[in-house]
Amino acid sequence: PSGKLPIELLSEIFLLCVEDSMDDDNTIRIPLELSKICARWRSAAISNPHLWSKLSVQLEGQSSNRHPELVDTWLRRSAACPLTFYLFWENPPFDNTHPILEKILEHSERWRTMFFYLPYRAFASFQRIRGRLPMLMNLSLGTADDGPLPPHSRQASLDMFELAPRLRSLECVNISPTMFKFPWAQLQDIPLLSGNIVECLDVLDRSKRLSKLSYIFVEGGPPAPHTILATPVLPTAPGLPTPYPHIYHNQLTSLSIMTPPYNEFVDLSPLFPHIHLPNLESLTICNLNSPFGNEFIQFLSNLHALRTLHLRKTSLPDDQLVEGLKHLPSLTSLIVLTSSHTPRGGVGGGVATEQTVTRYLLEALTRNFFSEDAMEGMLLPRLKKLELTVSSAAARELDTFIDMLQSRLRSDEPESFVEFGGSSPMSSPSSEMSLARLEHVRVRPNINLDDEFLIRLVELRDLGLEVEVEKIQE
Repeated sequence: PSGKLPIELLSEIFLLCVEDSMDDDNTIRIPLELSKICARWRSAAISNPHLWSKLSVQLEGQSSNRHPELVDTWLRRSAACPLTFYLFWENPPFDNTHPILEKILEHSERWRTMFFYLPYRAFASFQRIRGRLPMLMNLSLGTADDGPLPPHSRQASLDMFELAPRLRSLECVNISPTMFKFPWAQLQDIPLLSGNIVECLDVLDRSKRLSKLSYIFVEGGPPAPHTILATPVLPTAPGLPTPYPHIYHNQLTSLSIMTPPYNEFVDLSPLFPHIHLPNLESLTICNLNSPFGNEFIQFLSNLHALRTLHLRKTSLPDDQLVEGLKHLPSLTSLIVLTSSHTPRGGVGGGVATEQTVTRYLLEALTRNFFSEDAMEGMLLPRLKKLELTVSSAAARELDTFIDMLQSRLRSDEPESFVEFGGSSPMSSPSSEMSLARLEHVRVRPNINLDDEFLIRLVELRDLGLEVEVEKIQE
């Protein structure tokens, strides 16, 4: 039957055979197999440049896991189509450039989504592409090279990516963004950057259109000048006061704060008083085992638009979490995931993360039915989704846990009023402060839950609550 289809239609069908994944199957095997079936299929496959516009290459020394001829074929068959290329050079021996890298650099005018994981020294060869990036929208740079920075990068930033008019998304993996000059003012999404507090504030100050930022704090303050993450000798933002400027950013809606596994005790208390994010809707903090302090509580008190709070493997104790939640009446989703062990560093190195989900937190989240004012003492009145780790401490509080969930299964929103021609409760000024009904709960145990606990959770499904219990965390 395929022999009756026009070549153009057959060519479009071939695009449905490949997924967005950058693995070998979708970037190499499937396009090649489609072109081997028969002469007609081969013609249809080769005539579609989109089928050949993606490629992932692993470099090793002066060789690679792809023949140079294969790379040439993909570049030729993709014609003028925008390119999505992943280029990895993770293992020595390293050099200043590579034959395959040179081929890809020659086609920089067609770059759209590019991932370069290279030794530091190889980035100098990119200088020729400055001003030749008209299509580049998504850029990811990284390195596994832990050697010292090249001398030129300590004196001035590399500017090859500075002129990229369509660049909107940038990430730097294990590499300081201060090595390069980027068009910060036009960026909208930063999936991943790493650095210290000063560098993070600098990024926020430069990127006024930014809506999403994920940042790994490898250190709190500026690193030592001899390390690979050191800032250039010339200041990156000479107009900013030191050490910590105050940054007001009204475009950022999503912020993720993380630390690396090898340094979970970065002190971020100086960060929170210096960032003001009035329109932040989602906040994620992961792998932070240093004290949060009052600075964090004050930071939360100014997040009036926050809808989602995600805490994963942090040392935030239950009383501080409860105090912070008092300032977040607009929150609709709360995720508190802890580990079952004391954080790296020993007993004296930090606070055990198991102290977060406790009886104190569960009672604080329980709705008070006996008060004349339903809002009195009520945390998170708009909460609809809840995800918690159940540790041994929380498992011992079965009744308190279930009571908390049951107390949130009644809503004060006048749904029937809308059905009879009334205005939506969300349209009234007081609706934002009415009590919402809990719709979804996800339990992530790090111990084996007994049958009674599981039965009590299943019973809540009969009351209309969507309940998920994940497999025990190893």
